Amino acid sequence: MASIRRSSFFVPSSDGYARAALCWIGYEPHCTPHWPHTLLWAFAYSLPEWILDAWCLRFCLRIRKRGQLKDSRKKE
Repeated sequence: MASIRRSSFFVPSSDGYARAALCWIGYEPHCTPHWPHTLLWAFAYSLPEWILDAWCLRFCLRIRKRGQLKDSRKKE
């Protein structure tokens, strides 16, 4: 969350998320304190596992690629 500049519907502020997360301590093993995230997780769990795995892989590869580009720019 360090790189988030401003909050939106799906992106809560860090203070708001922390406050909501503290309310969940001790209730459930899976914590989704920001209610739009709960909707996203409900949708994700309704998909076949292979679709969710493919999406997660693409998402993580994009993050990795951005990090590699950032590192290569620092070296130049």
